[in-house]
Amino acid sequence: MSKYVDIWGFVAGLGLFLFGMYMLEQGLRGLGTRTLKIVLRAGTRSPLRGVFTGAVATAILQSSSLVSMIVLAFVGAGILELRNALGVIFGANLGTTFKGWLVTFVGFTFDLGAFAQPLLAVGALGTVFLPQGKRPYFYANIVLGLALLLMGLDQMKAGFESLAQNVDVSVLQGHAPVVYLIAGALFTAVIQSSSASMMILLSALYSNVIDMHAAAALAIGADLGTTSTVLLGSIKGQPDKRRVALSHFIFNLVTDVIAFMMLPALLWFIANMLVIQDPLYTLVAFHSLFNLVGIVLFLPFVTPFERLLRRLVREHKEGAACEFVSRVSHTVPDAAIEAARQDLRKLLRHALIYVLETFRIRPEGVLPAPALVSAGARVDTHRDGYEYVKAIAGELQAYTYRAQSAATEPEDTREITQISHAVRNLGYATKYVKDVRHNLSDFSDTEKNAIREIYMDFHKQMLDICRRTAAIAWDDPEETGAQHFLELSRDLRGTYEHTIADIYSSSHGAELGSTEIGSLLNVNRALYLASLGLMEGVRVLRELDRTSIMQTPEATLALEAHDVP
Repeated sequence: MSKYVDIWGFVAGLGLFLFGMYMLEQGLRGLGTRTLKIVLRAGTRSPLRGVFTGAVATAILQSSSLVSMIVLAFVGAGILELRNALGVIFGANLGTTFKGWLVTFVGFTFDLGAFAQPLLAVGALGTVFLPQGKRPYFYANIVLGLALLLMGLDQMKAGFESLAQNVDVSVLQGHAPVVYLIAGALFTAVIQSSSASMMILLSALYSNVIDMHAAAALAIGADLGTTSTVLLGSIKGQPDKRRVALSHFIFNLVTDVIAFMMLPALLWFIANMLVIQDPLYTLVAFHSLFNLVGIVLFLPFVTPFERLLRRLVREHKEGAACEFVSRVSHTVPDAAIEAARQDLRKLLRHALIYVLETFRIRPEGVLPAPALVSAGARVDTHRDGYEYVKAIAGELQAYTYRAQSAATEPEDTREITQISHAVRNLGYATKYVKDVRHNLSDFSDTEKNAIREIYMDFHKQMLDICRRTAAIAWDDPEETGAQHFLELSRDLRGTYEHTIADIYSSSHGAELGSTEIGSLLNVNRALYLASLGLMEGVRVLRELDRTSIMQTPEATLALEAHDVP
């Protein structure tokens, strides 16, 4: 067969097609998907809306993997409920069939060379000469990807035409439909692209290498084979990730089994009710129709399907200090920001608990109820409490560094930078308190009234800042703009300076020695910096809750250049 058929030409066409898909997706990723994410948030408030949104987004982006990745990250970050995410997954399956319609219309109706060559010239030159990482460069990637898709399809068409002309293709026909189904599933699992499988099928059908029933069975198999990518990628994933992958597999398996059983009836419906006679359009209509049937069957049972997935894939303890960032890929900035925001709130919660317990104050009597919900494992010693805060801060800081490298939108980069800034300050705040804990213990147990009075001022100061910080973070007050934080900063500075005056006033009465004065001044400064750190952490959290960063100069306190321990 290789004597008459250009095998390498066909394989080269397949390679061009797959590389074109890669370049297309790279360009789309590089341009950023902020608009898509906004649409996904707004368009997934119900499973039905999720289906529509998933279908449209996938049809436009032509990358169900990109849509699925964003949806998966949104589920992990708590932005999107699992049941609504299922609708997007169902819709993405339907959206992938749009490429078949587009290629059938363009690739088999017009001269591909007339389309591909200008696109190839513009895309290749732009990819080579434009500066990498800029928007024009990614636009060039998209144009190059489209050119390679068309050139690859042209090569595959030529390969099948040569096969039909030089080989007795009857040997490829006459097998049972289930053989074609299995072949389609295995081939798609190997090349990891159902779109490429469909293009091969269309080329083979166009060249009369296979008949319609065989092509339809192969299309069903390709639909099933594409689930292998998601399943393999989720083996070691978080529970939500494995649930989404399992839902994709179950949906495709049930849909494909039904489509295979109804194959003659669906082809009859397309030919007689939809009046489509052209074999190429019949195949892409069949591909869309059986996915639509699957959506109609699954959509009414989304809630019980979600319960089934939760029973099949149960939650397990990861041992990570952070609850959300461990479940979300840092490569999806919007979801990464949301996950980091939620774990930043957890970091603030445990920093406040640590400060309060250092002063022997019960958190339950100070923090509002929402702040104590899901507080995580409580700790009995100050050292353990500090180590827990340190672990959360360390994980969160490392995650924000990775997310920052993946962010392409200026707004995303700014928000991630703000989170990193808040994490550092909350970590410093806790460390400042830890460093003077032994001093505070000595002050509380001393018999000198002057020291005890100053200790009580420290106690009152930190109780007040903890209450005010928690109120801002959990009670959602309206008056917490830049001016509010500026005034709070001035209050803290005033308290700090007033305490210094009290310490020196006590020293004039010969009640305090130089060592004691030095210790009190050191503790006063540490608690002042700790208070600023707590305030700066809650400021960022408050801005993130509003989904926008304040731009006024007063908004960033910068800890008066104390953003270093």
